[in-house]
Amino acid sequence: MENIKDNPIIIDFEPISRRFNVTSLDKTLYEILLGMDIRIRAECRGKGTCGKCRLQIQEGNQFLNPPTKIEQRFILDGDIEDGVRLACQTKIKKTVKDQLKANKNINLKIYLPENILIDNFQILTSGIGKGVELNPAIKKYFLKIPKPSFDNQVADLERIICQLSNQYSHVKIPINIEYNLLKKIPKLLNDNNSEITLTIWNGEKIINLEQNNLSNKNYGIAFDIGTTTLVGYLLNLNNKKIYAVDSKLNPQTQYGEDVISRIAFIKENPKGLEILQSCLIKEMNKIIFNTCKNVNINPHQISEASIVGNSVMHHIFLGLNPIQIGISPYIPIIQNSIDIKARTINLNILKNGNVHILPLFAGFVGADTMGVIISSKIYEENELTLIIDIGTNGEIIIGNKDILAVGSCAAGSALEGAHIKHGMRAAAGAIDSVKIDPKNLEISYTTIRNKKPIGICGSGLIDIVAEMLRAKILTRSGSFSKEIIHHKNFIDNSNVKEYIIVNEHDTPLNRQITISLADIRQIQMAKAAFYSGIKIMIKHLFDHFDDNSLNIEKVLLAGAFGNYIDKENTKFIGMIPDINKDNILQIGNAAGIGAQYSLLDINTRKIAKNLLDKVRYIEIARDKNFQREYAEAMYFPHMNLGFFSNLKEYQNIPKR
Repeated sequence: MENIKDNPIIIDFEPISRRFNVTSLDKTLYEILLGMDIRIRAECRGKGTCGKCRLQIQEGNQFLNPPTKIEQRFILDGDIEDGVRLACQTKIKKTVKDQLKANKNINLKIYLPENILIDNFQILTSGIGKGVELNPAIKKYFLKIPKPSFDNQVADLERIICQLSNQYSHVKIPINIEYNLLKKIPKLLNDNNSEITLTIWNGEKIINLEQNNLSNKNYGIAFDIGTTTLVGYLLNLNNKKIYAVDSKLNPQTQYGEDVISRIAFIKENPKGLEILQSCLIKEMNKIIFNTCKNVNINPHQISEASIVGNSVMHHIFLGLNPIQIGISPYIPIIQNSIDIKARTINLNILKNGNVHILPLFAGFVGADTMGVIISSKIYEENELTLIIDIGTNGEIIIGNKDILAVGSCAAGSALEGAHIKHGMRAAAGAIDSVKIDPKNLEISYTTIRNKKPIGICGSGLIDIVAEMLRAKILTRSGSFSKEIIHHKNFIDNSNVKEYIIVNEHDTPLNRQITISLADIRQIQMAKAAFYSGIKIMIKHLFDHFDDNSLNIEKVLLAGAFGNYIDKENTKFIGMIPDINKDNILQIGNAAGIGAQYSLLDINTRKIAKNLLDKVRYIEIARDKNFQREYAEAMYFPHMNLGFFSNLKEYQNIPKR
């Protein structure tokens, strides 16, 4: 390792005003930023395959290594001349040691564009559920404990339990108490006129004792741990009221964009699992702190947390190695729900507080899918209902009161901006909706927070593809139409045709925002994964089905993309079956709502347990017809237009 501790190099990172003293010449700028806990886009984990970690060297370029071949592939020559580099490819030159010996100061100034910083993204926190009864696992009781006497020589704990029975005759008497509470009892009873509040979990165990009447301060927090995002909901368990919500990007994204790359990180690094769990818990504790601060609550007044997440996120949260989930036959370490103490994983709520993790199904179909099922109550529906949770790991649920099945498809992270040249997550400046005039091909768009455009997020990508099809810029196979290829909106970039969405003078990036056939292909693969998965599941469930609807009577779009995307365009590109748009509903973060229901009504946990035996898991990718179904679904909207006969516009759109 090349150390220069005696005379460090100074790097100033703007616009975040962070300074770093370089003491080793072996680290890339990406590794330096990672060590500073400054999270930037790097879906490839710094391996140089995604090209997303672009930054600009404003001062000190002469002290850096020359642009690598990887950078020359991703960055235009003119941009390289302007100081644009990839963080994962850029290091301080080792020859600077000579300048340091001559006591020359070495300072670098580096600008981090808004689109590579991965904080402050638009994250969906709201959702629509079917409602839930109020019967939480956590209950609090205020007691006035009688003083002991020669006539009443009952031990303190037994006197507390006896008084609980006297004051609340309907309450199941707990059979246990946390050991660390026994030491508190004498002081509580002697110092406070014998008025205390008991916190009881699941009618079984006393987990907290407090002075005075605090029975109205009964709080829980529900977490949805997504591959990309984290959402926490602080609730009052006495009245179902949501007191505060906070969300953050999952910090694990800096180590890999999807569950497969997270598993790879764990395989490649001896402390990989520890790193991923630690950064996750740390971020969840920030959410706990923020939600409590917003409403002036002490985090230790939270007595229970409930957790949903896919199988890999579930395992990492618990500190369980998820490697075998990524290897056939994709077996998790545990499937059933589990309850653990908050202190065992350093979750910053009541130390004796309970953490309830909902059960998994199989493979990558995890507790988040259980959360969606619980909140939607699809198991009570009369109509055959399709729910798709559109994310990196796409979950599919099909069923009603008579039948219920789940599956997952590798939708990939294209809809989160990965593998798209100008793609980005839903942050300020992301293009989120697009219209193209079919007559003159003029483009209009909106951006998140009305900022100048710096990239395209998932909802914008779906709109672009749908609008390019309607304007006959694209053929059904996903190629640019030969009749329009010479239009002024097309440019040649290293012999690759790209279609201009935003001109360079309309963006702070000073370069055009474009869409290429390679980008279109990523959207095709994502939408084909969903539609082929739905069709395969229907074939497993029914001998006969309607070509257009696939027997589906209602579609519920869950998750962030499900809430923000245009549902008509989602159908138009062939991601979901051809049913009436009035029967396509957006239900938001249904997994997060399911986590809340688990907090508010203990009966939902019993329902979840029973569903494990009733729900059929269909392994889509192992179906013998998967490759054929997937290939046919790569067409817009499908190779066989008979499955989308209501979309009359396709009659005038060329197949190739």
